[in-house]
Amino acid sequence: MIDDGKHTIFLTLAGSHAHGTARRSSDVDLRGVCIAPMHVRVSYRHEFEQFEGTLDGPLWQTVEERLQAHSTARFGLDHKVETVIYDVAKFVKLCAAGNPNTLEILFASEADWVYDAPLWGMIHKERHSFLSRKVQQTYLGYGMAQLKRIRTHRSWLLDPPKRKPTRSDYGLPESGTISRDDMNRIEAGIAERLRAWDIEELEMPKATRIALRERLHQFWTDTLGTTEGQLSDSLLQSAAQSLQLSPETIAALTAEKRYRAALKHWHSYQAWKEQRNPGRAALESKHGYDTKHAMHLVRLMRTGLEVLETADLRVRRPDAAELLAILDGSCSYDELVAEADRLQGRMNEAAKTTTLPADVDHEALDRLLLTLIETH
Repeated sequence: MIDDGKHTIFLTLAGSHAHGTARRSSDVDLRGVCIAPMHVRVSYRHEFEQFEGTLDGPLWQTVEERLQAHSTARFGLDHKVETVIYDVAKFVKLCAAGNPNTLEILFASEADWVYDAPLWGMIHKERHSFLSRKVQQTYLGYGMAQLKRIRTHRSWLLDPPKRKPTRSDYGLPESGTISRDDMNRIEAGIAERLRAWDIEELEMPKATRIALRERLHQFWTDTLGTTEGQLSDSLLQSAAQSLQLSPETIAALTAEKRYRAALKHWHSYQAWKEQRNPGRAALESKHGYDTKHAMHLVRLMRTGLEVLETADLRVRRPDAAELLAILDGSCSYDELVAEADRLQGRMNEAAKTTTLPADVDHEALDRLLLTLIETH
């Protein structure tokens, strides 16, 4: 749909080669930005947000030459080379939202650039305009997602599910106590009531929304006298009671919800067993948890903390040796969780004193985007 060589304005190394944690066995990840031609951008028949695939032609010749000269990437050319190129509109949108993956393209060390057209300079010189306090939530969110995977996989290692859950395990008959049509109507009513209690559709700054969501979460936990893990069930029961459903119906709904969650957990476990990477499986077996996820968790949270404290983003990590040690199992699972808690606390404190604005100047970034497209 687009000519990579004609419309690409930037390519850089990403992943371990950009972070400084690459080894000879590391794959080569390329990430970049292009400006889709106008006939694609305004077409009702075509949509283009990003390219994923293999580079070829003159562009690849230029890129390959620079990769061959790179201190670590040259060793990875015999392995897999993966390329993702974002259209500039999607790229600007993701960066403005504080997306770690695209911000690390924008702030990549110039030593890791493998292709840059003159138009890239227009975006690069404005890179600090894309930083805001939203990085607290995005980098923390990405880091916590790594921790969630670590915890889930560790639980499967230590205590794997023994068998597929059945309806009888949750006191449910095989045929169901409520007809499918009635169940759909009840669930739709409960979902509508839960949406009415939500704040997602209210107009407010994102930072305010995040703070309010956290306070509401604490309010519901305290008011319903429930724990973090039980809050979802408690809210469902409250919504069902507000619809004046009978205790029997509420009990059946709760049991159905728990059964579905257990069934989903079982299928996820089976997929993990079948699809897990042999190298990652070896790490988990050796150390009791996925140390590669652990390395990414620490890197993400430390990077986000630095952005809040310095209003700048370092992609190439000065702590690369320590991160590689974490990959090699230098810290226990309990030490990792303690470090994640410590970094989360520091990020929350740094967000209160950072010089970064609450949000980016969206109008200014929109003007920058329009100038790039018009110039191209």
